[in-house]
Amino acid sequence: MIISKLDNTVSAFSRYCLLPAACMLLLAACDDASKSDDNTATTSRKPVHVVEITRVGYQTVQSQLAASGTIEAGTKVRLYNEISGKITYLPNHEGDAVSQHTIVIGLDDTIIEAELAKATATREQAKIDYDRLEKLKQQLASADEVARAETAYDIALADEKLQQIKLDKTTIKAPFDGVITERHYEPGDVVPMHSHILTMIDPESLHVMIQLSEKWIPLIQLGDKVEVQVDALAGSVHPGEISRIYPTINPNTRKGTIEVEFLPAPYGASAGQLARVQLKTHPAKKLVIPAHALHHDASGAYVYTVDENNKSHKVYVKKGVQFGNLLEVLSGLGDNDQVVVKGFNGLRNGKQVKIHTQLTEDNAKTS
Repeated sequence: MIISKLDNTVSAFSRYCLLPAACMLLLAACDDASKSDDNTATTSRKPVHVVEITRVGYQTVQSQLAASGTIEAGTKVRLYNEISGKITYLPNHEGDAVSQHTIVIGLDDTIIEAELAKATATREQAKIDYDRLEKLKQQLASADEVARAETAYDIALADEKLQQIKLDKTTIKAPFDGVITERHYEPGDVVPMHSHILTMIDPESLHVMIQLSEKWIPLIQLGDKVEVQVDALAGSVHPGEISRIYPTINPNTRKGTIEVEFLPAPYGASAGQLARVQLKTHPAKKLVIPAHALHHDASGAYVYTVDENNKSHKVYVKKGVQFGNLLEVLSGLGDNDQVVVKGFNGLRNGKQVKIHTQLTEDNAKTS
């Protein structure tokens, strides 16, 4: 009887105490399992790589260039003597203005004048002898004598002309109105033939010589209008135009030489002064991308593109000329390709991406 009551008591205890505890443990276990599933799902969800893109396209582009150069004289001449001799007349110095046809160099002509006088006398005598024999050839003079007299006369005449030419070359005249810029000798100096004695320029024929990168040469033309700023003239700006494009490129600097002519030369400008030239390239249709989309590594220049499946690709390109914030692409990309312009960090070849915004290119014309 006692045992029976004890069994009933234990049974009641199990029913009212142990069963609720077991239920609580089961609920806790279920709750932990649910949290574990949530954590697993969260851990397995990968973050999305968001990028912004633009589409590659052909656009009309133009660029404004700046280059510094030196003002030079378009008309410049070095004066040389064509005969040797002593300088007896050299009145002008650097900076002196001279007029066209004015004698600027004189050489000693004493000996040449004497030679000319002798040649003249010989020619006159030869003419007398020839005329006399010509009258007598029908009677006393033979044909050979007349021929020899004629030859002697021709030789004397030629010698006289030669001495006159030499005499004329003892003076050198200014070939145009200009300014003396160099003087290399003094009166009394004996100079050999072909010595550089003076240099003169036409100060009205000024132009600016500038150097441009070879990549810009095809984008400019003769006659293009430019602006020229001269520092020595308080930075004043003057109109000009491209007057010559030299046909060769310096292999060391990869630059070409451009000549810019003033329209007209400003008052106070002179050869040797610094000038700054502003010019624009001709508009041209180019395949372009935003310049900041380009990257570099050891293999070269590259961009990231996005295909129709939203996968990124590292594409190496050949770049051309940069026009402001746009860069010409010569190869590697095609019209309408999608190029990443934002979201580069962590981006790699073949990565799945999400396109956030598709940008529209700004007008490519820059200034």
